[in-house]
Amino acid sequence: MPLIRLEKINFGYDRARVLDGIDLDVADGEFVAVIGPSGCGKSTLLRLLAGLAFPDAGAVTVDGAAITAPGLDRAVVFQDYSLFPWLSCRDNVVLALEQARLGRDKRDRREIAEKYLRLVGLAGDGEKLPGELSGGMRQRTAIARALAVNAPVLLMDEPFGALDEITRARQQDLLLELMSRGGGKTVLFVTHDVEEAVILADRVLVLSTHPGRIVRELTVDLPRPRSRSATLRHPRFNQLRDELLTELNRVIDDYLQPGGGDGAGI
Repeated sequence: MPLIRLEKINFGYDRARVLDGIDLDVADGEFVAVIGPSGCGKSTLLRLLAGLAFPDAGAVTVDGAAITAPGLDRAVVFQDYSLFPWLSCRDNVVLALEQARLGRDKRDRREIAEKYLRLVGLAGDGEKLPGELSGGMRQRTAIARALAVNAPVLLMDEPFGALDEITRARQQDLLLELMSRGGGKTVLFVTHDVEEAVILADRVLVLSTHPGRIVRELTVDLPRPRSRSATLRHPRFNQLRDELLTELNRVIDDYLQPGGGDGAGI
């Protein structure tokens, strides 16, 4: 049985259909990337899995249980950081740990927070408030917080979009390392970056727009464990990237045709 299952999901706002007929199974430990044009419902899909929105029709389950609210089994990295501005970087992570690890003492939680801040390149920045950080540093704090709670499911909505190229590459390698460990997380990862999707994922979903439907599932048949640099050099990488780019262009061309699309996505 898959860890995550979406069955015949429809979702919309008022008269605008955002997602239409989404069927998706995600296996335990699988990394699935979701790409598609702006407005195709990628972020909405994550919100349904996070328990922050609910489908108009269909079922969303994790480990066989219906999602009725946010839960500690699902960690989320949003596009907008979602940090408490009055708490330091470290305390933003510690607060999440207090919710997820009730049996640990304060010193243990601080040590775990420092460990994950160090992993994302923020060693020495734990005392800073979010307002003292760049956008990329705030996003890395949010990533550290999500990783620290050690939830089995990780939902990531363009988590590296605000990062510079070098930092983005390092965070991609961090995720690849995470997936290479035994008992790795199950990840649903939204991105606009086709290369990033191929580097990270076991499978890539392409969504059409207005409304969002899964129009292509591409298995990334590259060996694991992976590193970013080795993956970029692999002879299969360019083929997979070009297949996805061709499909995205087809989706956009179809939408731009007269009568293309029948609603408004988000």
